[in-house]
Amino acid sequence: MPWLLDAPVFLGVLLGIVIIAAPERVGLVVVPAPSDEGIASVEAPSYLLPLVGFIIMWAALRAAAHAEVIAHRLRDPFGTLVLTLSAIFIEVILVIEVMTTGRMEDTVARDTMFASLMLILNGFVGLALVVGALKHREQVFNHQSSSAYMAMIAALCTLGLVLPRFTNSAPGGYMSQAMEVFVAGASLGLFVAFIALQSSTHRDFFVAGRPASMKGQSRAAAPSLPIGRSVVLLVVSLVTVTLLADSLGDLLVTTLRRAYLPQTLQGVCIASLILLPEGITAVRSAFRADVQRTINILHGSAVSTIGLTIPAVLIVSHLIGRDVELGLEAPEITLLAATIMVSMIQFGHGRTNVMQGIVHLMLFMLWIVLLMDDRIPAVAA
Repeated sequence: MPWLLDAPVFLGVLLGIVIIAAPERVGLVVVPAPSDEGIASVEAPSYLLPLVGFIIMWAALRAAAHAEVIAHRLRDPFGTLVLTLSAIFIEVILVIEVMTTGRMEDTVARDTMFASLMLILNGFVGLALVVGALKHREQVFNHQSSSAYMAMIAALCTLGLVLPRFTNSAPGGYMSQAMEVFVAGASLGLFVAFIALQSSTHRDFFVAGRPASMKGQSRAAAPSLPIGRSVVLLVVSLVTVTLLADSLGDLLVTTLRRAYLPQTLQGVCIASLILLPEGITAVRSAFRADVQRTINILHGSAVSTIGLTIPAVLIVSHLIGRDVELGLEAPEITLLAATIMVSMIQFGHGRTNVMQGIVHLMLFMLWIVLLMDDRIPAVAA
């Protein structure tokens, strides 16, 4: 029965309410920090973190499924926007909640955004291109869409993740208040302008013709659930993530500290939970010979990740009185620049093949090696 798929989401709402109102009922206890450290941790049953992570991931999957139902009732690019914006809402909520807990609050937003970009632009893009090529060899898409997306990604990444490392107004990857206001305003302004053009005068850039046989298959596979029900269940899924986000932050911080794991894995965990539904949808679209939808989903998600998360994080950081370090380190900047350059070259001709996917997967593996590199400091217990 279809409603059983949404049962864990409603259970997640109840669990989130219990954790917020009476955390001791699930064994969640805040442990005061030593006086010389000043950072509290939490004690919790071993099953609680996997349970919370599973429910958040399941809620994200169901949110993507219901967003897909809504998307089928709308014309592209509006349908894709519903899918990507619902995922970005989840990302912003998780980042903000985790940002307010633990010792890694200064860099968690940066780490999550960079992890999202690597997962999207290299991991899921590479997998989708390889899967699509194995089934269809080459696929055609509208290269104007990829050019527009990559130009936005390059501009937003330079503005929000690279520029802060080289500004003189604040040390390290921090920015002065005036620079933060400019970066937040410029990022949001670019994103709004892009969405406005994508939805109006330049809509044709993001649509590509499909073979007649595939069009028939798409119509046959389109969900038939009532759109009103999908809207309600989408909202419930997002509420579930919001309620559980705070406990996820506490549990992640404590687990990483005790396991002596690199602090950047905090962002990787968050990004993986958020992007899995979109990644699955994008890979399935490439397998079904709809690589244009794959590009719209993945590259659109990358644009939204930077264009919306940066303003939201900077605004919240001022409200809660915490500093945010957005500037990437030199190795990450190098990998990001290589990813953007390769993407611009490979998506500039309107055709995809298996070699393109292999190159992106190689860059993805390079990122994994970078995460495990000894230069990354472990989090002391």
